[in-house]
Amino acid sequence: MRKRKRTPRLPQPLADARTRSEEWLTGERHGLRALAALRIALGVSVVGLLASNFGNRQTWVGEASVWAEPVRNVGRFPEVVLLDGVSGDLLTLVYVVVALAALAFTVGRWTKAANVVTLIGFIAITGQNPVLAEPVDGLVRIVLLWMLLVRSSAVWSWDSTREGRGDDVVPPWLGIGLHNVGLVGLATQVALVYLATGLDKVADPAWQRGTALYSTFQLPEYRVFPWFADLISGSSALLGLITWAVLFVQLFFVPLLLHRVTRAIVVWLSVALNIFFAIALAQVLTSLVLIGVTALFASDQTLRRLGDGVAGIWYPVGDWVVERWYVVADRADALWFRVGEPIINWFKIVVLRR
Repeated sequence: MRKRKRTPRLPQPLADARTRSEEWLTGERHGLRALAALRIALGVSVVGLLASNFGNRQTWVGEASVWAEPVRNVGRFPEVVLLDGVSGDLLTLVYVVVALAALAFTVGRWTKAANVVTLIGFIAITGQNPVLAEPVDGLVRIVLLWMLLVRSSAVWSWDSTREGRGDDVVPPWLGIGLHNVGLVGLATQVALVYLATGLDKVADPAWQRGTALYSTFQLPEYRVFPWFADLISGSSALLGLITWAVLFVQLFFVPLLLHRVTRAIVVWLSVALNIFFAIALAQVLTSLVLIGVTALFASDQTLRRLGDGVAGIWYPVGDWVVERWYVVADRADALWFRVGEPIINWFKIVVLRR
């Protein structure tokens, strides 16, 4: 009788690690607040981009964007032809639909469907004019794609306040697994972006000489506050400090994530730098995306405290708005009964003879 060959057993440390990994992957969804913060930041950025360019949408991606045709012809990706040659009215319709989808994605209403429409629409619009493409556009696309796997509406969303919250269409065990895989994929993508941008900077002669930020502050489009730009560019100490801080964050972002203390330092330093560039260089929407992806590495406790702080400000404001709305509504009703209804009755009796 032939003996069955025994499967070799894993060493105990490896077996324990595999068990913990399986439990982490399929036990529960992780990073719900971080993903909600990312969803809000990403949605606000897309809505802001579309809203701020609504007036010049035809020049950007519509019929008046023929000036960008030579660049389109160089690399004919499928995304470029999605809105190629459409009429102005159809472009406006698509533009508004994508903006509304991005708004729904931001507030967490029909989140998965809004995510799909926002992803496709964002690619169609930004891909139509490669001349005006921003480096952050690629990051937005990748993040929106990964967000399809995760449950980003579990907290801080409209969907989470409704019965039967969420919009999962797969079995719970599969949904949990896909969510956690998507979270790992997102975190890995963000880590690679930080590392790649850091390596790109140290290979750039302008960053090697320390003149990159100085040159940027001299460009007219980035001198939103000339006095502030002159203050920064006129100080070698400040320029050096900011330059080294940027390189430190981007180059050492990944290894500093390995410990709780260093992770908190690099996350907060990255957020602070992005807030600085949002103000100094008017890169608000770009910085918002980068702050959102960086929030993936913030602790759940920190995000909970931030959420409670925002709620502590929002709820009193919301209560005041509701109270004022009731006052306005009562006064409108009183005005209607005193003025509007008598006028309607007079019109019926005198004019319509009823």
